[in-house]
Amino acid sequence: MNMKNLQYKSNDFYLCAICIASGASLISLERGQNKFVTFTLNISPEKAEGIITRHWNRELKVPTRDLVEAINELKTRLYSGV
Repeated sequence: MNMKNLQYKSNDFYLCAICIASGASLISLERGQNKFVTFTLNISPEKAEGIITRHWNRELKVPTRDLVEAINELKTRLYSGV
């Protein structure tokens, strides 16, 4: 299977945090123009879209601590430049 099929990319901070809280992990972040950042996660786009759809439909259940830790991880990576 192609590695690109197992990667989800987005510049939406909170949707990426939700995916991380649901079990994905951050592979990298790329800084673009105008302070935009693209997050790359090790989750298939189909699985990520399923998580996001359940989130928007208010069907997704993740422990709040996992979500807070995911947000903190992303913030740390953003501000440390890693």
